[in-house]
Amino acid sequence: MHEITSRAPEKVDLNNVRQIKGFDAIQADYPDYLTDESKLTMGAFDFLFFPEDELELAAVVRAMAAQATPMTIAGARTGVVGGCVPKGGALISLERLNQALDLYYLKSADEWRVKAQTGVLLSQLAAMVTSKSFPDLDALAEPDVGQRIQQFKDDPVRYFYPPDPTEMSASLGGTVATNASGARTYRYGPTRDWVRGIRVLTIKGEFLDIPRGKYFSSPSGGFTIYDSEGGHFPIRIPDYSMPRTKCTSGFYAAPHMDLVDLFIGSEGAFGIITAVDVALLAWEPKCSIVQFVDSDDRALALVQALRADKRLQLDFMEFYSENAIKLLRQMQEQDATRVGMPPIPETAGAAIFFELSFDPDSTCPDYCFLEETVAAAGACLESSWAGYETRELDRFKRFRHLLPEKVTQVISERKKNCPEIHRLSSDLAVPDEHLLGIWDLYRTRLNQAGIEWVGFGHVGNNHFHISSMPRNLQELTTGMDIYREFAQAAVACGGSISAEHGVGKIKAKFLKIMYSEDQISQMKCLKQAFDPKMLLNPGNIFVS
Repeated sequence: MHEITSRAPEKVDLNNVRQIKGFDAIQADYPDYLTDESKLTMGAFDFLFFPEDELELAAVVRAMAAQATPMTIAGARTGVVGGCVPKGGALISLERLNQALDLYYLKSADEWRVKAQTGVLLSQLAAMVTSKSFPDLDALAEPDVGQRIQQFKDDPVRYFYPPDPTEMSASLGGTVATNASGARTYRYGPTRDWVRGIRVLTIKGEFLDIPRGKYFSSPSGGFTIYDSEGGHFPIRIPDYSMPRTKCTSGFYAAPHMDLVDLFIGSEGAFGIITAVDVALLAWEPKCSIVQFVDSDDRALALVQALRADKRLQLDFMEFYSENAIKLLRQMQEQDATRVGMPPIPETAGAAIFFELSFDPDSTCPDYCFLEETVAAAGACLESSWAGYETRELDRFKRFRHLLPEKVTQVISERKKNCPEIHRLSSDLAVPDEHLLGIWDLYRTRLNQAGIEWVGFGHVGNNHFHISSMPRNLQELTTGMDIYREFAQAAVACGGSISAEHGVGKIKAKFLKIMYSEDQISQMKCLKQAFDPKMLLNPGNIFVS
């Protein structure tokens, strides 16, 4: 089926929506809304809206569209590519659409699902699922919902939502709009694999309810969207193929594709995601291990050894380069309580952080094969941290978040002296066979340029985060030029220019490295089919 009809909601008065008018007032009282984790700033904009529900959001969109005012949509503002940094017009914050809407078990799929509004944070979703407590749903006082919650509580299995982006303070809708992934993508795949349905507000102020598995593109590669008044418009899926790596670069396209997948990772180009249905998975006990080694090269040798050992079922593999270890060691010396881990060994020159299933109740766990695999890569389990209790796993998770938080802090401080600079974090992925080559390029070029940088991230998917920390505008310019080289090299070996963060504004100039002019034109035509005046999220994906 490739036809779908949108529905018009009840109309409300725009004057009832909380709003701040005028850039001076916004800048003075709401400075956090001028940027996101990228620390990019774009200049003045005229309106800041805080809708309380979908009806208010629809009223804002209709009013802004009627006067051709550009609209930037913001969630938790944790993105690092400037996607929710306003470029004129209006900024619409979805943070108040933050309620859980439903919990249900689908027998045909044998899975529990949660439906939640776009502004629910991943940390809030995790807390609700882990505790099996849903205050928002309890407040509904509906018998059917209450019965489902009780059934979920009575289920002895512990559940979790697998996508695990670095920022657990990210909003659910934001992670869907960018198809965020994170560390556990290595085993569980990106956000796309866990979305079972979405609700989208169009530029016309009408809603599309899209369950997975109902609407598929026609044999010619298109859909037809009808509005509530009988009008319709066709949309055509671009004819390019996606790379065989993690990818959030441009719009998803595939033969006979599900309509829900078009919106996942679209960065809000076609409409505003207001609610999402996601699937849960049964939790297995885990053991987290940070294995220290003496060099970056040794760390990558360990990655290849762990990947080759089919006896291991790893959830993720995270990389810490030599300069990342140095920065963490400095943080530990300055404030050991912030790091919250034992002293980093003096011999550590790099590390691999990985997690695997572990049965704490086993009377004779045998992990000799892990010791053999680690030793074969020139490392020793004695030079590692390990933990499996819940509180220990939480400590390891906080440790994993320390480095990107530190990079953001450094950029924020330097921005005080040089307002033009922003965070520059490469987000490239390459096929397995190019892992060593791309790392050598990263390290060599940045060291030659004398730019301060750290390398870390999702090495299991050959997806390093190379975060440059420019001290001035010249270093930012140099860093952008080097990033272009990196992007060209990644694409040349079959990779992507952005593996999980999206394109946003910062990486829009690199899109033409990965796609031809004709393919980018197809993307723009697809965008304009939904948004003829290009009002939604201006400056994202396409260079304007």
